[in-house]
Amino acid sequence: MSTIEAIFYAAFEASQKKYQRLLESNQISHMNSNNHLIDQNNLIHLLWLFGHQRAATFKAAQNEGAPAPSSDEGKEMQREMRKQKGTWRQLRHKEDERRLREKNGLKEEKKEPTIKEGV
Repeated sequence: MSTIEAIFYAAFEASQKKYQRLLESNQISHMNSNNHLIDQNNLIHLLWLFGHQRAATFKAAQNEGAPAPSSDEGKEMQREMRKQKGTWRQLRHKEDERRLREKNGLKEEKKEPTIKEGV
């Protein structure tokens, strides 16, 4: 089940519970049950909004050249991001710094004169 479906069904169940409590407390009558049906139909608008949000997310990922968030690759990428410390940019800078230190270390080794034995 997707997050969207889970939220929709949770909202639907909450709406049913609210309606039952109102009926039990005699705050509404069975005559007003049509209003409850209208409230439940409004949940469809919630799905419509989620659909637009999902489409926008997919389009943004496509424009950035990243995998779609709900694809297996996208989910794996999100898992990896949660495991690492810092953002991808910080991680890239850390890797750049490591390469720079290695490069500078190699330069230092070349500068050191070697002592020839037996001369």
